[in-house]
Amino acid sequence: MKHTCKRSHSPAMRHWPVLSRKQAVVLFQMIVILAVAILLFGCGGRGDSSSDKFYEDTAWEPSETYLPVMAINTTDNAPVNSKKEYITGVYSIKNISGETVHEGDLEIKGRGNATWEYPKKPYHIKLAEGSKLLGMPKGKHWVLLANHVDKTMIRNELTFELSRRLSIAYTPRSFFIELYLNGHYRGVYQLTEHVRIDTDRVNIPELKISDTSNDLISGGYLIEIDKRRGEDFCIDSEKTSMVFCLKNPETLLETGWESQRQYVVNYIRQTDNAIFSTQFKNPDTGYAAYIDVDTTILYYLINELFYNPDGDLRYSAFLYKKRGDKFYFGPVWDFDIAVGNYWTDTTGWYIREADWFERLFEDPAFEQKVKARWAQMKADDTLNALLSYIDDRALYLKNAQENNFKKWPILSVQTTPRRNLPGSYQGEVNLMKEWLQNRYAWMDARLSE
Repeated sequence: MKHTCKRSHSPAMRHWPVLSRKQAVVLFQMIVILAVAILLFGCGGRGDSSSDKFYEDTAWEPSETYLPVMAINTTDNAPVNSKKEYITGVYSIKNISGETVHEGDLEIKGRGNATWEYPKKPYHIKLAEGSKLLGMPKGKHWVLLANHVDKTMIRNELTFELSRRLSIAYTPRSFFIELYLNGHYRGVYQLTEHVRIDTDRVNIPELKISDTSNDLISGGYLIEIDKRRGEDFCIDSEKTSMVFCLKNPETLLETGWESQRQYVVNYIRQTDNAIFSTQFKNPDTGYAAYIDVDTTILYYLINELFYNPDGDLRYSAFLYKKRGDKFYFGPVWDFDIAVGNYWTDTTGWYIREADWFERLFEDPAFEQKVKARWAQMKADDTLNALLSYIDDRALYLKNAQENNFKKWPILSVQTTPRRNLPGSYQGEVNLMKEWLQNRYAWMDARLSE
């Protein structure tokens, strides 16, 4: 029988009748679809002015640049309209002085789930030759995050900053740029490292087909918890509604990978069984024998503090397994609708009611460790550091955001279910800061007990 969690305390449904998990998921999906429809077709008498066609037909171009500029030109100006098939092209990056600092061949395709449906598209690029783009460690695979519904454009970067402050082993590096695609200005993007196994990214061994001996087969595995089943090989939990999809190895369904496939399936089953066993609190045989407690707590605190709708172990949660070691949570990813950008309520637990976490909080020792780590965050003055970082990033984007919102005039358009629309960039920044202060205060009152 599958374990189920109670969700009646979720802020999005606080004044609704108690819903089953299936009903809650359906409601969540309907809200997302409604938000996309509002974005694409406008509201308040805007007609179709926020449609993709409107933006494609807009001739406006920025007269000045304030960030590095990345230009991508696809072969024969082919449109990028697929998330599965790469198309070829070339790229160049100019620094703020206008000097070309990177250039070469690439392949590009779309990426994202709900974000791919927005008019400002996110992309995945694969360089022909690895490059240290804008000083970041060398790599071939990069992501261009559009951050379209995040009108501050800094929620993902704010999450990366908190991850860095908490000393998580790997946090994706990123750099804000302005993007031109086939000669057309596309706005401010976040050029970000693609989450993958690499010495400078998720630093675990990359399994080979010959790694079947006991000393090699245990790692490394890079997994995304994703009910959308975005990879070829996914594993359904037998205890929860969680779905584990293998990012690497990508080849587990191919002939010759049977041993590795069986190993990771067994390890997930063992982890589930340990978490929901009667002896789950036992440090030698319970959950602590299969998941790293420290990174689990850090994942929890980041997602709970930022009230991340995508953080409750359904979508966009990464796990990796080191060779001869446990599951580790990380890196953090996908926070564009967090920090008050989807739900405006700042009270109530959310991540605590997710599949694994509800069980873990039944262990008083786990809860005490969460409180101890929160106390350390408080002693480190984390809240004020985050508020200062928001101001710093907003100032950094002050001029470039004007270009972005001339291209994409959505500051007064509802793009998520929240209805408070300040109508200005600084107003969005102030709203996010106020929300974060209130959320922090609510959590602190309970985690300091």
